[in-house]
Amino acid sequence: MRRRQPRWNIFQQMTVVLVAVSFSGCSIFAPSMQTLHVSSSPDGATVLAGGKPVGQTPVQFEAHRGKDLLIEVQKPGYQSQFRTTSRTLSSIGTVDVIGAYFILLPLLGLLSSGAWKHDPESYGFVLEPEK
Repeated sequence: MRRRQPRWNIFQQMTVVLVAVSFSGCSIFAPSMQTLHVSSSPDGATVLAGGKPVGQTPVQFEAHRGKDLLIEVQKPGYQSQFRTTSRTLSSIGTVDVIGAYFILLPLLGLLSSGAWKHDPESYGFVLEPEK
């Protein structure tokens, strides 16, 4: 006769889940996308983010937090303008760093895109006429 494995009760299952969550870091659960705003003078310029069109100014779009992004603004008759976004540690990422002081494992959360944010969130471009 085969012996049956004892089933975990709900308390044991919840304990395992809570321990796993507390060790993984909060950033894993943060959103991986962030809304960026782009405006230009004059309005109506085409915005490319990472080489893909996202709309015409003024525009807001979702960008992945985990990567720097090249923003290009172009309009016929004007010189194109470029900016590269930069990333900083988000407030949730900071919590992970502080938690890592006590328990090393929350640093794993810093590997997720939720630990970062684009800074700034808004970009303004002044387009110069072509010469």
